Amino acid sequence: MLGVFKKSFLLALGSGILIKESVENFAANLVKKGKLTTEEATKTTRDLVEQVKKDVELVQGKGEKKVEKLWVSVGVTSRSEYKALEKRVKDLEEAY
Repeated sequence: MLGVFKKSFLLALGSGILIKESVENFAANLVKKGKLTTEEATKTTRDLVEQVKKDVELVQGKGEKKVEKLWVSVGVTSRSEYKALEKRVKDLEEAY
């Protein structure tokens, strides 16, 4: 399950990089044609990259919540719950 989440995150990240490169190339072409100044191209590219970062973070957050709900629904224990149970067992073993 974690592998699927990791692959999804990497896919989103890779897509973001490809989008950035495409926007940079598109903006560079507009600058060459005189339809955009270098400053406008830089600002537009920067703004779009920031928006893509926010979108990736949003998707990642939603994905994490969905994975967590899925784990709970099938009865998988979270790492923190597992560590707490492990500590309780250790404490009980030491007490007896």
